[in-house]
Amino acid sequence: MLLQLIGFLLVGGLTTYFIQKFPFHKLWLIGKFFVEGKILKELLSCDECLGVWVFLFLSFILKVNFVLWMFDRTGLIVADQILTGMMASFMCHIFKIGWFAKFGTTVINSWSE
Repeated sequence: MLLQLIGFLLVGGLTTYFIQKFPFHKLWLIGKFFVEGKILKELLSCDECLGVWVFLFLSFILKVNFVLWMFDRTGLIVADQILTGMMASFMCHIFKIGWFAKFGTTVINSWSE
């Protein structure tokens, strides 16, 4: 079960990463929806926002249910999948913040000229 969880988070995190890197703004017909100030550009630039949708889709496809794993009971399937997507997205976001805090480079700009 732990390997399933790690695999689920890894697949969802990589999918979110590659969706964010894809140049949607260069596509012929739908590129105009991905320019600055449009809702789809805002969605793609937010890790957690896009992650919720990616993990929601993956939880339906892969039949992953965190609510069932954690509480050993299930309610509404759709609500469980939405909660699973939200929790998985938050976990990946927190991991990413921790990773960059530990291994990232901090640049301090000087205000003097």
